[in-house]
Amino acid sequence: MDKSKTNRTVKIIYLLCLLISLTFSGNAAEEMYLFTSFGGDGDGLHLSYSNDGYNWVDLHEIFLKPAVGNKLMRDPHITQDTDGVFHLVWTTGWHDKGIGYARSKDLVNWSEQKFIPVMADTEGTKNCWAPEMFYDDAAGEYIIFWASDVEGRFPDTVSQDRMNNRTYYVTTKDFKTFSKAELFFDPGFDHIDATIIKFSDSFVVAVKEGDKQKQRVWGPIHLAQAEMVKGPYTLMDKPLVSNQRAEGPTLAKVGDDYIAYFDYYGEGKYGAYKTRDFKTWTDISGEVRVVNGQRHGTVFKVAGTVVDKLKASVDTAKAPAPVLAGFNADPHIAVFGDEYFIYPTSDGHDGWGSTSFSCYSSKDLRYWRSHGVILDLPRDLGWAQKHAWAPAIATKNGKYYFYVSAGKNIGVVVADRPEGPYKDPLGKPLIASGEYNAQMIDPMVFVDEDGKGYIYFGSGKCFVAPLNDDMISLKEKAKDITTPGFREGAFTLKRNGIYYLMWSENDTRDPQYCVAYGTSKSPMGPFVKAENNPVLKGKGIVKAAGHHSVVKVPGRDKYYIAYHRFGIPDGNGYKRETCIGDLDFNPDGTIKPVDVFKEFTPLK
Repeated sequence: MDKSKTNRTVKIIYLLCLLISLTFSGNAAEEMYLFTSFGGDGDGLHLSYSNDGYNWVDLHEIFLKPAVGNKLMRDPHITQDTDGVFHLVWTTGWHDKGIGYARSKDLVNWSEQKFIPVMADTEGTKNCWAPEMFYDDAAGEYIIFWASDVEGRFPDTVSQDRMNNRTYYVTTKDFKTFSKAELFFDPGFDHIDATIIKFSDSFVVAVKEGDKQKQRVWGPIHLAQAEMVKGPYTLMDKPLVSNQRAEGPTLAKVGDDYIAYFDYYGEGKYGAYKTRDFKTWTDISGEVRVVNGQRHGTVFKVAGTVVDKLKASVDTAKAPAPVLAGFNADPHIAVFGDEYFIYPTSDGHDGWGSTSFSCYSSKDLRYWRSHGVILDLPRDLGWAQKHAWAPAIATKNGKYYFYVSAGKNIGVVVADRPEGPYKDPLGKPLIASGEYNAQMIDPMVFVDEDGKGYIYFGSGKCFVAPLNDDMISLKEKAKDITTPGFREGAFTLKRNGIYYLMWSENDTRDPQYCVAYGTSKSPMGPFVKAENNPVLKGKGIVKAAGHHSVVKVPGRDKYYIAYHRFGIPDGNGYKRETCIGDLDFNPDGTIKPVDVFKEFTPLK
């Protein structure tokens, strides 16, 4: 054979082998993993993805908000059928007698949600928690299983210290008709959060034994095995996790290993163990990276194209830069004359341990000049050493009154200029810790057109009280005006005769931290929560947009909102940064949602 032809033949064979290799490696690389989750008390379906089952990337979006039952979405579980359709079930409420269900072809666009009353005909049912699904090949049907506590059943394990849950199930072939609920698993103790995986020629179920919360006794995560998916299951000799405050196990096959993820719900973190035989386990918690805020969910495999579509559906536009350098939270923005000031919480301290307050000023809202420390707690106050949080400022009588959260009390200091120096006129808190049934933090003072001042404060509950003319004493006892969803960070403004109370919802460490509002005809309330809430919330890479303040441009019907968000890219509830956006109103006086990806309109 001609040598040149031989070389060409070898090259062709090589290229064909390379192409085949790349094709198969590409297909393998396309298989990815998704991890379901929820935020807050059950805000909706969150998803993160991974290409190795160890390191997870948040998709920064709620893909489905709950609309059935008691309108929670907790413990979401997804499975995909042979036609490529995804089926989702979830916990709809703490005391519902059914579960939620929806379906989707791409995890982006969802069917109308259904409430499946799986235990409606079972008298004495107290709850339906953490539903999951498993396809029974032998029977050609889906098994849907969940935990319920049914009064009158299993009397030997009734306790004042915990519930008396067991795992129940129904079957379905079309998610339209369902069998009657039956007992699925009774290991002889209260348990929740059942999850199943196929292992070799058997099936393994993991369950969480109930905790005795008051006694601080934490139930183990147990494993049980059966030859058939419906059982009967036999408990394995040794629990997977013991004496740890863990729940929500999920089992996933990653390569040749099986990984058990579980939620350390008291610590806000995840643990993970791996095995190949379900007998010997290795703790790999230090090797996995789940997303911040991950809550009880499940892991499942998908094609890479599914993840691509999910990523494309999420707005990952570049977020505007913060207006202040470094970590600053809880910004209070105000205008005095032709100059704007921001008074933030100095952030970046674990446990929010800051001890001083600074302020910044600007003529155009873009370029901010630091005035340094204007109040140092150990130096300037005799009654607080740390926890310098969420300040506010007001002016009256030619003086500037700076209200602060200090040592979990509320104080007030006075100065002749907005940037200080400030002096403590009382030598004690204005409102002391424990004086009202809430945390005494987050003061905000509103001075009305008639010159009367009002102070708003509280975390957990919202209080308001009129101030005396001296601005450093309360005219009368504070009134509780707590609105639905209120957490903290009250702020009041007045526009066209309407009083607006705005506040933050959820925990400041929660990526779903957001701002809502209500209206009233009086600064003392009551305030009626608006329907178009929240008006400020994170999206995509912007998380935990909240704890805000609002400033009106003098002489114009133009408003700006200052707020904090998690620092980008790796911030959290202790590393937050300050931003400014436009705050606009509809013709009917309702507040328009703030676009956290839009640069604010320049000040003219």
